[in-house]
Amino acid sequence: MIALAAALSLAVAQQAQPFAVPSADGYVLTGQADVPEGGSRGVVIMVAGTGAFDRDVTFGRSGTPRDRLFADLATRFNARGMTALRFDRRGVRHGVPPTEAIDAAAAPGVTAEALSADVGALYDWARSSAGLEARCVVFFAHSEGAVHVAGVAKAGAPEPALVIGMGAPLESKVSAVRWQSTGRDADSLTMMDADGDGTITNEEVRSNWMNTPSAVFETLAPFLHPNGAWTPADLDQLRANQTALYEQAKASAMALDDATPYPSAAAPVFSGAWWKSWMTDDEPLAARFARWRSPLILHYGDRDSQVREQRQRAAAEGVLGQEQVRFVSHPGRGHSLGTEPLMGPIEEAIADQIADEAAAACPG
Repeated sequence: MIALAAALSLAVAQQAQPFAVPSADGYVLTGQADVPEGGSRGVVIMVAGTGAFDRDVTFGRSGTPRDRLFADLATRFNARGMTALRFDRRGVRHGVPPTEAIDAAAAPGVTAEALSADVGALYDWARSSAGLEARCVVFFAHSEGAVHVAGVAKAGAPEPALVIGMGAPLESKVSAVRWQSTGRDADSLTMMDADGDGTITNEEVRSNWMNTPSAVFETLAPFLHPNGAWTPADLDQLRANQTALYEQAKASAMALDDATPYPSAAAPVFSGAWWKSWMTDDEPLAARFARWRSPLILHYGDRDSQVREQRQRAAAEGVLGQEQVRFVSHPGRGHSLGTEPLMGPIEEAIADQIADEAAAACPG
């Protein structure tokens, strides 16, 4: 009965208004605006992270409708009088069989610049008389979605009422990928050092590895040292080895033609230019957000496998004012604020908290 009551509480009357909006290069973006019955106090533009995501952003393994992260959040926004604007990332089709979801012909156009321009086009449309005529707009960005909202700020767009981030980077794209490639495992091993003596025994690894970012790989074996324990010298060597591999991957990326489908012709989700941008774009995203005076509320889980809160706090230092940015920490939660290091669903109380924050920015 508790689960039923929760479901009924979210069954808010709404109208899904489909849209087709041209981006700067003519690509037509599709999606829907979920409008609450009785009028809207503002619009939340929802921007997904890295992946071939349609408007629902299915990114969980609970086997419930809550795995559709953005569809679930949209219902919560509607319950608070907010319109939720959800869109299909360019190159992704909605409402078709999985084998037809990727538009391979669009891959060359899936660049960092185009993805940011797409968000900008939707922002313009949401505020226009031809669109939603929104007077109050909030951005909700998951992971890489924050990169593209920051791109809208860099382009000089008007300030939104609020930016809410979930696992959102403030460091540069280069810094983020470099840490994932060369720092995540060593940092995770350090987190496993339960007694803080600088040596991580295999017993400590077995007991603690699932509470670290590297749990995302779901494989214990690589973290068990053949000698029974990791020393500080071993961690240094691990970082050096992974740095060498990172440099090889960077060289391979830079050799790609910009229009090459990435990660492969068989799975053309992005372009080579998109991947290269993660090796070359070293401007901190905090600096781009600083072009706006809009407040930022940034949510991070301490099990996040992709983005670490302390690194983002460091990136914000001296760039974003303390009154502009608020960090919200969630113990035991991951990149999508669920129990897993990477995937959702979002913990219900946190999803409601995010919806409350959006509504508070648009008092009506």
